[in-house]
Amino acid sequence: MAQTTDTTENKSNEITKDTSNPLFADLGVLGHMELLDVMGDDLSIVNAARVSYHSESDEFQPRDKKLIKFLAKHKHWTPFEQNSIKFRVKCPIYIARQWMKHRCWVFNEISARYTVFDNTVYQPADFREQAEINKQASVEAQDLNQDLAAEIYHDAYSKAVESYNKLLEIGVCREQARGILPVGSHTEFITTVNLRNYMHWYILRAPSDAQWEIQQYAKASLELVKQRFPVAIECFEELRAEEAQEAIKLAELKAAAKNN
Repeated sequence: MAQTTDTTENKSNEITKDTSNPLFADLGVLGHMELLDVMGDDLSIVNAARVSYHSESDEFQPRDKKLIKFLAKHKHWTPFEQNSIKFRVKCPIYIARQWMKHRCWVFNEISARYTVFDNTVYQPADFREQAEINKQASVEAQDLNQDLAAEIYHDAYSKAVESYNKLLEIGVCREQARGILPVGSHTEFITTVNLRNYMHWYILRAPSDAQWEIQQYAKASLELVKQRFPVAIECFEELRAEEAQEAIKLAELKAAAKNN
């Protein structure tokens, strides 16, 4: 559940979202993301590679998929860097901070110094428990009182939002009033990355051992990027599946050798 408090300033700064846009992903109470702009496509990847031979293609051919997969498999990454992908993202602040650890992305974020935050806060539909083995991970809750957790969470952020608005009302500056906003508050940013570094981020943030919330952004973003780089993404996914199968086979061989 997310609480929203509108102000006149918020409404004047509001950005209209076209949810019918195929380049827009609505993530519900988590937030949303939109593919704003792209420079390059599958053809630009193969042409970046072929410039080594002073060659260029006017149209993407079926055989070009083999080249893209070869480049990715043998880690010839520069052709995948000759492009840019730009997103607009709305997400909880703590997810944004995880995202911004990836320094190959470029970020410009809304500032609570310059504008009044819209006072929406992400509240999980279900609360998870701390994992016992992996101390930095969470697991599905077994004995957690979900209603009590939701009540405590809601009461805490409601009080913070109420206090934030009161501080603004009595004249406290935005740059100080923001100090009491919870990290579950939604922030918004524009970010740009090339395809190589996007896939590195995706491989780290999409697996089941990543935080569930950022997994949702990773999975949604892949569907958006596929619309502009369908062959490259297909090659990346095929290579990941092949590597997973090889890992399984290697584990089986090691187990068999140990038993013998």
